[in-house]
Amino acid sequence: MRFLAQPGFRAVYIRARRILNGRFQNLKAEDIVMSPGENWVALLLPENILSMKREELINKIKQIKSSMGEKLVILAHHYQTDDIVELADHRGDSLVLARLCSRLENAEYIVFCGVEFMVEAASILSRENQKVIFPAPHAGCPLADMASKAEVEKTWVELLKLIPDQKILPITYVNSSSELKAFCGDKGGIICTSANAANVIGWALERADKFLFMPDENLGRNSSGAQGISKEKILVWNPSLPHGGCDPEDLKNATAILWKGYCHVHTEFTLQHVKMARDNYPGCRVIVHPECTEDVANASDAMGSTSQIIKYVDQAPPESTIAIGTEINLVRRLDREHEDKTIVELAESDCPDMAQVTLRNLYWALENLGKVNIVDVGERINNSARIALERMLEIKG
Repeated sequence: MRFLAQPGFRAVYIRARRILNGRFQNLKAEDIVMSPGENWVALLLPENILSMKREELINKIKQIKSSMGEKLVILAHHYQTDDIVELADHRGDSLVLARLCSRLENAEYIVFCGVEFMVEAASILSRENQKVIFPAPHAGCPLADMASKAEVEKTWVELLKLIPDQKILPITYVNSSSELKAFCGDKGGIICTSANAANVIGWALERADKFLFMPDENLGRNSSGAQGISKEKILVWNPSLPHGGCDPEDLKNATAILWKGYCHVHTEFTLQHVKMARDNYPGCRVIVHPECTEDVANASDAMGSTSQIIKYVDQAPPESTIAIGTEINLVRRLDREHEDKTIVELAESDCPDMAQVTLRNLYWALENLGKVNIVDVGERINNSARIALERMLEIKG
């Protein structure tokens, strides 16, 4: 991902994707000036913003929103903190926000409060006259980083040699880099979200003998099971092992080849957590995200994407008790929004990267709207990734 900024703009900048870890805490704005032509991104904020109180930041953000009208749209993922969600014009999961980005005709600026892969997708789906802004460009996704383009390309070449007589289609979860999305677009593949992954697998099997699902093994396994694919037909590919740790004969017989990757937020939940929820809240219902492990998903009453979890809670009868296995910000928000129900977390599991979006960096991005933190993945990647994203948007979830 590249970031564009207005040449000569003064602020504190470091190269994209470098993690601070406190090493630059003593730098001041006058210490560094962005060089024209460099792909720099602001991660440190001016002193006047650092000293602002919460109420002042909220009021200033609201003033900017009011002055910009329809030209500015702020999007927030459900895992964002309450302050960010309440200031957003729209909130949703990856699929909802991706679809929305392709329909925002009047917006000149789309400020996306999420993590890197989401903002890249928004940039790819946006129109030429629109600028997509990322308030927290250091907010990555460990799951997305588990499948690099180089590793996937190496795997693809090897799979074609091992099973040359069978057609394979690549499927990548939206939680992946734009380069990997572009790879899928170039190879006739597709992208999925947790909401439509099972249907995307069905789409792939109408066109190929088998599929390579990246990078989340658990989502791939749970979604394959939802499509009726037996365990014997599911293999896990570990890119660090010869032949992915798979027997070539087993690869020939497999339908689903799953990349060995996981989301640390959702693998936090265990069978013990499910048992404890049922012991502590007799008669409760348990719903988990499909990024959870298969045993946790099978021990639960339901499984669904973020939007599907919200719908499940909305439709539950009054006085229901529901234990949810997903990111803690969403679970606690659902509890506050449903006073007639008891909503509890299976365990307290948060996404530190989502929390990188704050009132301070959101305000800084808005104060300098169109000057900094503008996302650009490059024309070639944009064109190829857009093909795979548009295929995803055609499939229900």
